[in-house]
Amino acid sequence: MLRVCLYQLSMITVDPNVVGLEPDSFERNLPDFLTQAVPPEELRELAGSSEGAPIRCALSKLGMMLLQFRYDLSERELLRRCQRDLGFRYALGLEAGQKPPSGRTYRRFRDHVTTVMGEDYLLRLSLRAAVSEGLLEDVELQAVDSTNTDCRGAIIDTFNLVAAGIGQVLRQVSLCLGVRAEEMARRWDLSRYLARGIKGAAGIDWSDEQQRNALLTQEIRDADRVAERVRELQQQMGLPRQVEEAVELLAQVARQDVEELEDGTFRIAKGTASGRIISITDPEARHGRKSAAKTIKGFKTHVAGTIESQFVTGIAITDAATHDAQPTQALIAQTEANRVKPAEMVGDNAYGAGANIRASHEVGVEMHTKASCPSRRGALPKQDFDIDLGQMKVTCPAGQSTQTYSLVKYDKGEERVPKFHFAQDDCQACELKGICCEATAKGGHRSIRLNPFEPELQQNRAFAQTPRGREVLRSRSAVERLISHLVRMGMRHARFFTLKRVQFQAFMVGAAYNLQRLFTLRATAATAR
Repeated sequence: MLRVCLYQLSMITVDPNVVGLEPDSFERNLPDFLTQAVPPEELRELAGSSEGAPIRCALSKLGMMLLQFRYDLSERELLRRCQRDLGFRYALGLEAGQKPPSGRTYRRFRDHVTTVMGEDYLLRLSLRAAVSEGLLEDVELQAVDSTNTDCRGAIIDTFNLVAAGIGQVLRQVSLCLGVRAEEMARRWDLSRYLARGIKGAAGIDWSDEQQRNALLTQEIRDADRVAERVRELQQQMGLPRQVEEAVELLAQVARQDVEELEDGTFRIAKGTASGRIISITDPEARHGRKSAAKTIKGFKTHVAGTIESQFVTGIAITDAATHDAQPTQALIAQTEANRVKPAEMVGDNAYGAGANIRASHEVGVEMHTKASCPSRRGALPKQDFDIDLGQMKVTCPAGQSTQTYSLVKYDKGEERVPKFHFAQDDCQACELKGICCEATAKGGHRSIRLNPFEPELQQNRAFAQTPRGREVLRSRSAVERLISHLVRMGMRHARFFTLKRVQFQAFMVGAAYNLQRLFTLRATAATAR
């Protein structure tokens, strides 16, 4: 009954206290924030007018954008709540009987904002406000981490993935030729690929490997046949880029999970291909890993944020196969553009690659991570050896030293790095030879190969062992708390298709979170006074 009674109140007489809006609530603070934070010149660009109602409408629609991502709403739910929810109506400044913008108007305005002001406009606006109010005074040290974001597209297995790829090509070709997809499929004898799923209609015994392989082989041969038909059409009349992209996608999904047998048939390969495409409807989504035990299907959300004040200063989306450290420079560039660039960043082991540490240093940011050094199983780890780069000398845990080295290739690259060799006599006389490594245990000697980024790794390891280093590394967990807030606001699941639009979602969730954090800190400070 209370909700019904509140809806019957006139907006002219409603007070936010009557509606029950808390001092730090998003809806209560949003109208004043937008009025004060958006400069007149930016308002004119957003509204396309210098005065009057269009200005007020622009602010209302900006408010709608923030409300949608603050509460993780679909567009339909957003419009419904703008019509019926008193808190939303108060936030948008809607008077009694006044309707909110329609869905079409809202979408057009949202596209206009991203085109004119940039996809990260509201994130920049939130950080600008936090800086101006003195709430972002801890930008010198920031933390970085990532989390998974599931794609919106349908994730299907290999059989249905190849079938859906063939169906996609058929639809694109039929659209260009001006015929129905069903007719196109009938001409090419591929009608079964327009069904919702091929596995149900296959009518095979799925426990029989030979029958599974036969179906897979037929699909791959049909995929090759479709590609050949499209090439013939391309030579005859030319086809648009959309058809070429559909054929390229089909070629990828048809071969990424299979291996060819001696008799020319195919079977599902063991393991998962790196960067595996997982969806035809969202082809930029990938299969990836957050850890050895945790897989990701879709995208990764990479976040940089302050530790004490807990603001998002940068946020980037990549496909799930991208290594955590790869977007670090993009995040730093965002912080610099937002005028909150850190002097130091702290991350987990994934950010401790020498290349990432060096690249961060080159743009003026010192990257700190927990020191790690993978070693061969059953061997003393490399970090137990004292490496003196100045004298080019390596000393083992038993006190034996060597300056003898050769230059060897580093992994698969062409770059050569020093590889130090201890004397065999010294190793065999050492009391640690049984546990040093397999070679010393069998009568050989120990060798230590340096990393191309050894100076950076040594510096990072030395910092981690200092009192301040240990304190900095303990502070890294703050970013996990920040990310948990973003997840609760919708970043676990993509609301859009394509990486570009998921990046827009990330900017909007980051902006909405920052504003809520701003309003909370304001209310806390007011209570303290």
